[in-house]
Amino acid sequence: MKQKKLGKARVQSWRKWIQIGFFVLVAFIATMNGLAEIGITLPAFLGGASLHAICPFGGVVSFWNLATLGTLVKKVHDSSVVLAVLGLFLALLFGPVICGWICPFGTFQEWIGKIGRKIFKKRYNHFVPTKLDKILRYARYLVLAWVSYMTVITGKLIFQDVDPYYALFNFWRSEVAISGFVILGIVMVLSLFVERPFCKYACPYGAFQGLFNFFRIFKIKRNETTCISCNACSRSCPMNIDVAHGSVVHDHQCISCMQCTSETACPVQNTVEFVPLKAKKSMHLRTLGITASLILLGGIGFSMLLGLWNVESSKQPALIKEGEFAGLPSPSDIRGSYSWADVSKAFDIPVQDVTQAFGATSSEEKVNSLEALYLGKLPEGVEIGTDSVRLFVSLYTGLPHTIEDGTILPTSAISLLEARGKTTAPDFASIASNAVSISQDTPLQPILSSDATVPSIPSGSTVSITGKTTFKELLDAGYALQEIEAIVGKVTNLDMAIKDFVSEQGTEFSEVKAKLAELLPQ
Repeated sequence: MKQKKLGKARVQSWRKWIQIGFFVLVAFIATMNGLAEIGITLPAFLGGASLHAICPFGGVVSFWNLATLGTLVKKVHDSSVVLAVLGLFLALLFGPVICGWICPFGTFQEWIGKIGRKIFKKRYNHFVPTKLDKILRYARYLVLAWVSYMTVITGKLIFQDVDPYYALFNFWRSEVAISGFVILGIVMVLSLFVERPFCKYACPYGAFQGLFNFFRIFKIKRNETTCISCNACSRSCPMNIDVAHGSVVHDHQCISCMQCTSETACPVQNTVEFVPLKAKKSMHLRTLGITASLILLGGIGFSMLLGLWNVESSKQPALIKEGEFAGLPSPSDIRGSYSWADVSKAFDIPVQDVTQAFGATSSEEKVNSLEALYLGKLPEGVEIGTDSVRLFVSLYTGLPHTIEDGTILPTSAISLLEARGKTTAPDFASIASNAVSISQDTPLQPILSSDATVPSIPSGSTVSITGKTTFKELLDAGYALQEIEAIVGKVTNLDMAIKDFVSEQGTEFSEVKAKLAELLPQ
C-alpha cells in the first residue's frame, strides 16, 4: 500500500510542476513587460508579449468583433486570438484543461487553499451550503454574458478593471484599477475557505471552458462494476462534483484536474479513468499534462513561424458597416496609438505622403505625438491631433468621417492633398482656410509658464475641449461634475488635463472628447 501511495504522489507531482512552470512563465512575462515600460530593456521573450497578449479570454471576446467588424477589441492582440483557438482545441479534446493545469490564477488560489485546508481540515471547501452553492455556480455565466455584451457594444476590454488575475501580475503598475485590487483581496480571503472561489463563481473564461464538458472527446468515466462506493473521488474533487454517483462527468464545473481518478484518489485501479467515451484504453495523467503543454507551446511556436504571433494591439480599423463604402476601413477608427506606417498600411496611402503631410520624421512615430507637438501653440478651441489624421485620411481616400469640433490641419497636409488632386470634398476650401503652418518656430498662442494664472472661462459658456483643457475649466464654465464623471469616471484632481486623465485609463481621448462635447453647461 505504501508503494502504491508513493506512485500516486509521483503522478500528482506532474500536475504540480506544470502548474508552477506556467505560473513562473506568466510572472516572468509580466515582469519583463513592466520593466520595458520604465526603460529597462531586456531580451524580448515570446516576441515581447504583455499580459494582455497572452490572455486567451481576450481572443474569445474578440470573436464577435472579428466576425462583424473584422477588427479586434482594443488592447487585444493577434496572439490572444491564437491562444483562444488553441484553448478551444484543447477544450474540445480534454475539457477545461487550461483551467486545471495551466491558468496561473487558478494555481494561485490553490496555493492559498492549502493554508485554508491546514486550518480548517475537513471543514475546508464545505462552508457554503449545498443549495446556495449550486445557485452561485451559475453566477459566472452572468459575468460571461455581461463581459461579452459590454465588450461588443464598447469595443473595449472592459474586464481589465475588475480582473484579479490582471491585478495579481501587475500589482506594481499604476494602470491597475482599485476595483481590481479589491476583488483580488476578496478572492484571496475566500480561498482560505473555498477551493478556487473565483473559478467556481466568477471567472468568465472558466464559464466558457466549462461548456465543453458536455461534448469533449476525452471524458472522466467511472466504471460502475469495479466501484466500491467509497466516495474518495468526490471528496478529492476541488470543485465539489459528485463523481461517485454518475458514469461520466458532464458537470460544467469540472476543470480536468484529474484529482478524482484511479491514478490519484480512487483506490481501485481502472475505475475512474480519463478516456474517449467509446474507447477502452485510458490516458494517463502525465500524458495529459505533457500533451496539453506541448499543444499550447507548440501552437505558439508554429504561429510564430507563420507570422501570426503578433503581440502588439491590432492596428486594423473597424470596417464601415453600411452604405456605398461598406466593408472598407473607417478613418473614424484611427487611434492615437497607430504609427504613421500603420495608417499607411490600413488605408493604402504611401507612407511618405502621411509623414510629409504632418511633418513626421519617422514612419514609426505614433499619431498621438501631434497633440504633444501642438500643445499650447494653437488658438483656443482648435486642435491638431488624432482627429486631424482621420480628417486627412478621409480627404485623401474619399471615405466618410465626421469631424470633431475644433479639428484643423497643418498647411503641409493641405499642400500635399492639393498636389495629389484630393480636393473634391465639398468643405475642402473651408478646411484649407483654417489650416496652420507646421514649420513655424513661434507658437501661435504663448505657452503659459508653470506659475501663470489660467484665466477662468465665463460661467454658462461652452468649452472647446483640447488636449490641455482641465476639469476645473469645465466646472468654471458651468458643467456638472456628476455628468463629467459619468463619462470619465471618478475625478480626484480637478487641475489635471482631461487628456492626461483618460490616457492613464487606457481610453482614447478623442472618444471622451466627443462625449463631453455633447454636454451642456448648467
